[in-house]
Amino acid sequence: MRIIYGLLLATLYWSCSGPKFVLDTEKVTFTQLLDNISENQRGIKTLDASSRISVDSQEFSGTFFAEILYNSNDSLLISATGPFGIHAGTLFIGQHRFIFNNQIANKFYNGSVEDFRQKQFFQFPLNLSELINIFAAKENLSAFRVNTYDIDDDYFHLETGRGSTTYDILIDPDNGQIIKVVAQNGEKTLYIREYGDFIKMNNILFPRKITMTRPEEKQAIAIYYTNIRLNQSIEQNKFMIKISDRAEQIDGTLYSEQ
Repeated sequence: MRIIYGLLLATLYWSCSGPKFVLDTEKVTFTQLLDNISENQRGIKTLDASSRISVDSQEFSGTFFAEILYNSNDSLLISATGPFGIHAGTLFIGQHRFIFNNQIANKFYNGSVEDFRQKQFFQFPLNLSELINIFAAKENLSAFRVNTYDIDDDYFHLETGRGSTTYDILIDPDNGQIIKVVAQNGEKTLYIREYGDFIKMNNILFPRKITMTRPEEKQAIAIYYTNIRLNQSIEQNKFMIKISDRAEQIDGTLYSEQ
């Protein structure tokens, strides 16, 4: 039996979330809203939670249960159980290292994040470059240009852009957090992300429900969190990944060439 540790350093952190905002674009600037969201996201230092994950696509439809560990140094550990309580495997993404122990197929993938960046695992319609942000409820707000800023159906509405992609963002004035993002490239909808059922812990807001849909590909994933622990120390043995001696090891460099 081989034992591999994905090292995540847990820290304690407290931050203040922004106040309830007056639904008035003259009194509240979009800069204030984005700063408030960014401050809250920076405040998510560690996450230790249970989850139910529903996946729906043309290739696969089913539900997983998973334990999620996240650290703000861009590290994520997903330990998933499939139907009938069968342990599906464990996936670790670090800043540079990637490990995936597929216990159903008895295969062990090991290499750099770059080797696997565009690959999908656990039948999730997400590649590695998307997984961390989705499970940590984080949106990349850097280098946005703001095209319009107005009110839409009792929410703040931002139409932003980065390169050729535009993002329609809805922000809830009651908590100052993003509840919906629609990304488009021309006429094509790339994805729709939605956040809901926020909980406040240690002055940080975190959504207990996260969904992402790719309408044109007919793919969707929904994450429902329970037993959430934010910014608390995490026992180191939770990062232990046990690999069977009989598991087939697949080198990341070779896999990336497939």
